[in-house]
Amino acid sequence: MQNLLFPLYLDHYGYALTVIGTLSSLLGVMRLASRVPIGARYRGSRAKGQQLFWLVLFLVSTSGYAFAHGDLALIVAVTVVHGFSFGALGTINLAVAIDISGGRRAGAVMGWYTAALSAGYALGAFLAGAFADRIGIDATLLWLGLTPSVAIAAVWLTPAVPDSERAAPTPGVALWRRGVSAFRGIDGRVWLAFTIVLFLNILSDSTDTFFPLYGIAIGLPVAFIGALKASKSASATVIRFFAGAVFRFLDYRAINFWAVLLFAASTFAIPLVPVPIAGPVLLAVFLGAGLCRGILRVTSAATVAELRAEGRDIGLSSGVYNSGLDLGAIIGPAAGGVLSAAFGIPAMFQLLAGGSLVLYFAVALSSPAGRSALTPSFRPKAPAER
Repeated sequence: MQNLLFPLYLDHYGYALTVIGTLSSLLGVMRLASRVPIGARYRGSRAKGQQLFWLVLFLVSTSGYAFAHGDLALIVAVTVVHGFSFGALGTINLAVAIDISGGRRAGAVMGWYTAALSAGYALGAFLAGAFADRIGIDATLLWLGLTPSVAIAAVWLTPAVPDSERAAPTPGVALWRRGVSAFRGIDGRVWLAFTIVLFLNILSDSTDTFFPLYGIAIGLPVAFIGALKASKSASATVIRFFAGAVFRFLDYRAINFWAVLLFAASTFAIPLVPVPIAGPVLLAVFLGAGLCRGILRVTSAATVAELRAEGRDIGLSSGVYNSGLDLGAIIGPAAGGVLSAAFGIPAMFQLLAGGSLVLYFAVALSSPAGRSALTPSFRPKAPAER
C-alpha cells in the first residue's frame, strides 16, 4: 500500500520529483536502520510486547499522513517512524514464526510465511488503488492505516513465546563488547541467506527500475511491460504456497543452489533475446525469474530457521537476514543507474547478474557452514525427514 500511495501523496501536495525520491529512500533507510538493533533486542518472552508497541506506531504513522496535510517536517517525522516500525515488525515477526515452529519443517513453514507476506503486498496494493480512486489518497491512508488494529488484537490474544536457552552474559564485559561478540558469532549460513536476499533485491530492483526503459527502446508496448512485471510477481507469489509440499520430498538447499543460478541467468539473458521474438521469450524469462525469486525467498528464510532447531538464538540472525532485503533495494537501483550510464542498460543487466553471482559464491565458500549449504545434488528425503 505504502509503495503505491506515498509517491502519489507527495505529488498531490506539489513536491518535486527529487523530494519524492529522497523521502521514498528515507523509508528504506529507516527499515535498514531498524533491523540489527531490533534483532539484537529480540527475546521470545518479550516479543509480544515488542510486536504490540511497533504495531501501534505502525498504525499511527500510516494514518498520520492524513493529518500531515503536506507539511514537510511532519511528513519527515511520520516517514521516519513508519520506516523504522515496518522494519522492526518484519524482524520480530520472522523471529516469532521461527521460534513458534522450533525450526522444524523450516522449508514448509517459511513457504507459508513468505507467501503470506507476498499476498499481503498484493492485496494492499489492490485495495489502496481501489480506495484511492473512490475516497482520495489522504482518506485511504487514514482508513487503511487502521488495519494493523486487526493484528494488534491477534497478537494480544496469542500466548507469549517462551525463551530459548541462552548462555548467561559474562560478568564485567561491556554491553558493546557483548554486542560485537554476538555479531561476530553469527553463523555462516545466516550470512549466506543475507547474501541471497541481497542478490535477489539488487537484481530485482535494478530490473524493475530499468527494464521499462529497455523495453520501450526495443519497441515493447508499455502495457506488455506491465504484464511482464505482473507475471513475475504472480509466479513469485504462487510458488511460495506450494514450496512446503516440494520441500517435503526434496532438499531445499539443492533447490536453493539451482534457483540462484537460474535467477542470475534470467537477468543475464534479457538483452540476448532477439527483438522479433522478444514478447513470448521475455514472458517465459520473467515467469522463470518470478519462480526463482519466490523459491529463493523461502529457501533463504529456511536457512535461517533451521538454526533454531539447533538451539541457537534467532533474533539477531533475523535482523541481519532482513537487512539484506533493505540493502539490496537501496543498492540495486543506484548500481543499475551508475552501470547503465557507463555501459548501457543491456550491459548493466549482465554485469549485475555476473557480479551478484560472484558475491554469492564468495560468501558461500568463505565458511564451513556456508560451504555445507551448497548442495547441487537433489536427494529425495526419507519418510522420517518429511
